[in-house]
Amino acid sequence: MSIIIDYPWYFVIFCLLLGAAYAVVLYWLGRKAERDFSRGLGTALSFLRAISVAAIAFLLFSPLVKREASRKEKPIVILAQDNSKSLDYCPDSAYYRGDYIAKMDRLADDLSRDYDVQRLVFGGDVQLLDEQAAAPSLHSGQATDIANLLAEVGDRYFHRNVGAVVLATDGIYNTGANPVGAASSLAVPLYGIAMGDTTVYPDAAIANVRFNRIAYLGNTFPLEITVSANRLQGRSSTLNVSVDGRRLYTKQLQFGDSRFTATETVVIDADRAGMHNYIVEIAPVGDERSVRNNRRVVPVEVIDGHQKIALIAAAPHPDIAALRAAVQNNSNYEVESFLASDFNKNPRDYNLLIFHQLPSRTAGVGLDVAKLLQSGTPAMFVLGSQTDLARLNALHAGLEVYARIDRQNEAAPLFNTDFTYFTLDDETARRIAQFPPLLSPFGEYKLGGNAQTLFSARIGTVNSGIPLVAVTQQQDRRCAFVAGEGLWRWRLADWQTNATHSDFDALINKLVVFTALRANGEHFHVEVKNIFAQSESVVVDAQLYNDNYEPVNQPDVELVVRNVASPEGAKYTLNRTATGYSINLGVLPSGSYTYSATTRLSGKSYTATGSFLVEDLHLEALNTVADHSLLATLAAETGGAVVDAHSPEQVAELLRQRDDLKTVVYSETSYSDMLNLPLILIFILLLLTVEWVLRKYNGTI
Repeated sequence: MSIIIDYPWYFVIFCLLLGAAYAVVLYWLGRKAERDFSRGLGTALSFLRAISVAAIAFLLFSPLVKREASRKEKPIVILAQDNSKSLDYCPDSAYYRGDYIAKMDRLADDLSRDYDVQRLVFGGDVQLLDEQAAAPSLHSGQATDIANLLAEVGDRYFHRNVGAVVLATDGIYNTGANPVGAASSLAVPLYGIAMGDTTVYPDAAIANVRFNRIAYLGNTFPLEITVSANRLQGRSSTLNVSVDGRRLYTKQLQFGDSRFTATETVVIDADRAGMHNYIVEIAPVGDERSVRNNRRVVPVEVIDGHQKIALIAAAPHPDIAALRAAVQNNSNYEVESFLASDFNKNPRDYNLLIFHQLPSRTAGVGLDVAKLLQSGTPAMFVLGSQTDLARLNALHAGLEVYARIDRQNEAAPLFNTDFTYFTLDDETARRIAQFPPLLSPFGEYKLGGNAQTLFSARIGTVNSGIPLVAVTQQQDRRCAFVAGEGLWRWRLADWQTNATHSDFDALINKLVVFTALRANGEHFHVEVKNIFAQSESVVVDAQLYNDNYEPVNQPDVELVVRNVASPEGAKYTLNRTATGYSINLGVLPSGSYTYSATTRLSGKSYTATGSFLVEDLHLEALNTVADHSLLATLAAETGGAVVDAHSPEQVAELLRQRDDLKTVVYSETSYSDMLNLPLILIFILLLLTVEWVLRKYNGTI
């Protein structure tokens, strides 16, 4: 320990002189000198006062105390144990559940004499064995991600004295990246304990199915199915695809090679909305060792995404054709165009109403826009010279324009980077900002509280701050506003500049998609993912709103979850959170489930229903042939070695033969303010206390 100050050390002499001067003045000059006390007592009192004052003066220099300490860290040896189900499918599974565990425990105890042993178990995720309240179930992992294990080791033990990683696995990984790349960044030797069985048995499998989880009603979607077969040369099987008991596709496959692989693309018609489980299976061949990998369930949600849009104009205008072409570019939208005087449809039949220069001040246009908005259908307004601004303001749709004179401004778009309702990439926004100006009504613009401006109006070279393109979200409806006519110029400019309409179409489609989505006006809403992995916990969240659409969570919410294959359901009560409800149902068996949640608020009952799927992937059964060559590659890349799972104790001998696994001594230097040391305060108080006691005892106080 040493003391550091920012001043020359001879300043300490000034502190001592200050203390001595203070003591002399106090005890030897003036009235004190006339008092009757012995010279010895005066000297003692002067010394105590001089030292205490000098110490206080020294503390005014803000001295620092420097401490140096050292600690030793033994080399860390990480024992990582594969805990995936693939080990249950090998002939030695009984050994891995019995004698092997005892041998690994003895290995850990042996290594603990010289090293700091950290034991991990991994499958799809990584767990520190010592942190578990109870040891995880044997071979319970539904997936194997070796790269994730190596990355976790690198993150968890960053800047630690890691000596080696001992990886006990069969080398089979079925999720994550290639482990070889992750191992190269470890910078420590990796020793493999080769588990599992490398024998190739006759087996046919659905190796992989590539598909989109969402399809749109009325469209088609592909399933790309990869079939593999080992040691079945000259045999045949049948590939089938079915849904809800209906067979959609069948094909006879002839295995022409001992290592056969084929990919079949099956095009499916999305003819019914909802969640559908498409079953892909290959018929078992007589002497297959396992048929767990002969079947895959493919969950696809078919969405009725087809939406109808009514484009209503006060009068014919080239903007109508530009808007119609942009919206129809999205196959999920159907656009119908009307003149305002001809529109007699039910607005509830449409997902979005686009009003061009409506409400209109043109005589003969008798369309009641306010009445149409009462249906709750989202709306988009394109303003122009014929827009009746007073009637528009009376709608209170989110944008109000107060004009004292009838005039238009040439307003060019200026992108607002703070817009958050949806995203528009920077390049598209930059190109749109080069589009020619729109003719925008002159006046004072006011946006509603929930409105955001996507493009403001640049008039000349000045950013006016006036919204040119804006959207607003109310409790029951969304609205969009384009405060100017001349959109046809934007579409033409897009083509002249880029030889495509993609930027203009992207802008209009973003506005349409956002606006056409109705704001959720439900009082009771339950959120559950459509698809869960077999090893994933099923989490259910819920929100309950009062009549003012404020979140409440006082009433109980009851949940019933039922597997469609079982008539009985499980009942739960959701837990309250800060503003809603939630419950973790844990890991459920694979299958299709339905749920029903009920609650009561203000005398009204609310119910929410739905369904979800727990996927039956059987990833660990797709490939059960141990890949010891991967372990050999990892060991060779890192300077380690591979031992047999029946002799794991050899790892200890190999590690002790290395001379680079050494204890590291860390030196640590710390600084603290001397004023914060309690001993300094105690020392000064002790000096002053002794001085006071001596004076009191000798009657000088």
